[in-house]
Amino acid sequence: MRRIVIFWLVAAAACGGGNGTPQPQPRRPHVIAIDIDDHGLAGLWMANAPQLRALIARGTLAYSRVVVPTHSNQNNITLLCGQYPEGHNVPSNSWLSRAQNFAPPLNLPSLGLGDYAVWDHNPLRVRGDSVYQAVRRAGGHSVYFGQLPPFEAGADQAHLTILGASFGGTMITANLASGIMTDFLRYPKTVVDAYHLEGPPPAGQTYLQFTVRQAAKFVRASSAQNPLPDFMFVWDFIAIDGDPTATYGASGSAIVKIVEDFDQGLGDLLAALREKALLDDTNILFTLDHGKVDTHQQVALGTRGQSVSAGGTPIVADGQLAARVAARGAELGITTSDYAILNEDGDALIYARVPNAGTPAGAARQAEVTQALLTIIQSGEITGLDVTRTMTADGAMGTRTFHDFRASGPNQADILVYPQEDWTLNQVDPTNTAPGPFQEHTAFPYGRHGGFAADELYVPLIMAGPAFRQGALIPHPVEHPDVAATALAPLVGARLATAARGPIRAALVGDPAEALPQPAELSGSRIAVLDASGYGVKLSLAGAAASSAVIIDLAGVYEPELFGDDALAAAAQPLRDLATGGARFNDVWARSRDWPVSEYQMLSGGYPTVAALVASAEDDPTQMVAPGPGLLQMPPVAGFIANRAAYDAWRQPTPVARESLFEAARALGLTTALVGQPDFHSLHLPPGAIDVTVATDPTGAAAALHDLRAQYPRLLALVALGSARSGDRRGAGAQAELTALASAATAVAREAEGALVAITSRGATVIDDPDADFYGAGSSRHVPLVLLGPNVRAGVVSGQPGSLADLPATILFGLGAPAASDVVNGTWAQGPTVSGVPQPTPRSATEGHALVRGFVTR
Repeated sequence: MRRIVIFWLVAAAACGGGNGTPQPQPRRPHVIAIDIDDHGLAGLWMANAPQLRALIARGTLAYSRVVVPTHSNQNNITLLCGQYPEGHNVPSNSWLSRAQNFAPPLNLPSLGLGDYAVWDHNPLRVRGDSVYQAVRRAGGHSVYFGQLPPFEAGADQAHLTILGASFGGTMITANLASGIMTDFLRYPKTVVDAYHLEGPPPAGQTYLQFTVRQAAKFVRASSAQNPLPDFMFVWDFIAIDGDPTATYGASGSAIVKIVEDFDQGLGDLLAALREKALLDDTNILFTLDHGKVDTHQQVALGTRGQSVSAGGTPIVADGQLAARVAARGAELGITTSDYAILNEDGDALIYARVPNAGTPAGAARQAEVTQALLTIIQSGEITGLDVTRTMTADGAMGTRTFHDFRASGPNQADILVYPQEDWTLNQVDPTNTAPGPFQEHTAFPYGRHGGFAADELYVPLIMAGPAFRQGALIPHPVEHPDVAATALAPLVGARLATAARGPIRAALVGDPAEALPQPAELSGSRIAVLDASGYGVKLSLAGAAASSAVIIDLAGVYEPELFGDDALAAAAQPLRDLATGGARFNDVWARSRDWPVSEYQMLSGGYPTVAALVASAEDDPTQMVAPGPGLLQMPPVAGFIANRAAYDAWRQPTPVARESLFEAARALGLTTALVGQPDFHSLHLPPGAIDVTVATDPTGAAAALHDLRAQYPRLLALVALGSARSGDRRGAGAQAELTALASAATAVAREAEGALVAITSRGATVIDDPDADFYGAGSSRHVPLVLLGPNVRAGVVSGQPGSLADLPATILFGLGAPAASDVVNGTWAQGPTVSGVPQPTPRSATEGHALVRGFVTR
């Protein structure tokens, strides 16, 4: 029975006081972040939830795109550290360990869970920064309220609201909970002894409501002598009280009751803040780890390949995948014993089960088996699979790559597959194994997560308090990794050192990024946001497309240097003046600090899948074979060059792009040119991509462009200006450099009048610049992007999240190239299909999308 209890408590984690007289407390900002795990969106709008609606009304509503796959724990970790899976190394709720014969990495009987739950492996402690650490560095304190670990690791106080819960017919006691953490999750006893184990809830109260009410009780116990901590994280797990979405669906009446139940608890928390005179100083962020969507059909993909148990008992492969491998395996050189599978409902992790998998010794056979499995998967022979969403390390057969979704790493499977709309990969019917409509689970739909439906991908994010705009709707999706930085934004000095991006600037009071008034009826707001930003209906330019385009790449320029630093206003003024006539994006981040990588992404829209160049300078050098390459080394090393071999390889003239923006523009009838002071721009592009090259210093760039436009009326030109710059951006030398760059860029932009113009930067500093991050941690990757020209919205500042990989799709959209749009990839220039899977143009541009908020569209 103890084993059963252990299983259920830790598996649940994979889903991923007092009423004293009010006393004045020091006036300082507080933050409460609330993360609910998990349900569909419709239940929120159908529920009688006055507290949530009031919170929306007095704050900013956004829709946050969660980390893919849309499961719990990689998203919960993301909300606490601001990283994608490539950074925190949690690609899914669980995975199968190649080093442990494809067993779950956490070695508990019959348990599938990643080793992030173990104290010494928790990424909040060992893979970079977390909100808890950032608050502590700033001199503040943090507290966690939630039913289960591991999301409390690093908080100054932890309250686990779990006592009295029943698993497997056994009640969780304080001794049992402590024993689980020390004996199985390897927590130090001193840590566990300091935890507050709380419960059970009062009669008639769910654990969902109890957890929030315990947070309210904690607020009421604060005083001038015992002030409320600066940061509070509340994690509330719906399924601790059962699994209603599996039984009743993602958004039905059962979920409505749960939302209403939570809303009552939220009301108590808000009342406590009001009673203690803290509400006006407290910023509240509310979101979900991911969403869910209703399904009515089962793929019955399978739960295992052919194998043997630890005791030697044969385990027979099952499901549709096993049937297809058995039927076609002989011709492809595989059997059902050559793969392992972890079916997570909305996605399935499929592994080539070969000796020495994940090492150079097994790489060749691993690749053979992966290709054979992919041939079956992409054939369309497995009913209910969406072959347009399959993900691999190398993008074979038209698949998307793990790198595209920032999910590369050694814990990743060889293949990820996803179901079609209205399907789940599970076998939901207890005895019916046939794919197709449910025949036994027919009273209600089945709530799926893990896939790519809008209800899974885009979840509400409510931000209310003195730091945030009131009554605002952000007109584009935001990124789930940005939530952590946004939560810290109100706290002076609390900044994440290793976050992938920055705060959601469009939500902050005083930021110029556009926001819209909230509509009277919120239920259609997500559709409107997705449509307006290119993730819904297909958009087209309102007027005639540009006939030419000019990209101005300013070496070594920060976005805040140009548009946020008053000390540099005079030097930056020419560029500020240009921006007022166009559309400026203030949330664009280079993915890499290394200029050759950033320049490649700027022109290819993706990342190479050739083995010799798959790693970047920041990547972990110990990851040698697929799908491991691409995992960021965390914490970063001094100078950020963790992988010297990759750093050197990116500086060799090795063409690896399948196609670039230059070829795509040439297909539209444009001549291509490279002008100015390029360094690595063309090193990895296909031979012959550039028709004309003109070398000149910044002062001669405008004249060179003038001559090119006179000779080639339809032109795509990249104008590279400048080189590495002085570190102290307020020093005289750096200001002189900025003045010269601004003057040259302004002259080029004027010479490009009538063309679509994009002004950006390959990065603010070179990767090993000792004076990097002048404007705070990670700021060397925060780059400007300004659009000018035909169909560009004038005088707009947009917070639509972007990266340098978005540049090709954005330029091609402005040039009128045929485009496609969908809820996952946004808007992109449409290319040919590969194995029946739609592809972008250029063919390498599988990572980027068009930043359509910069254009007037219809």
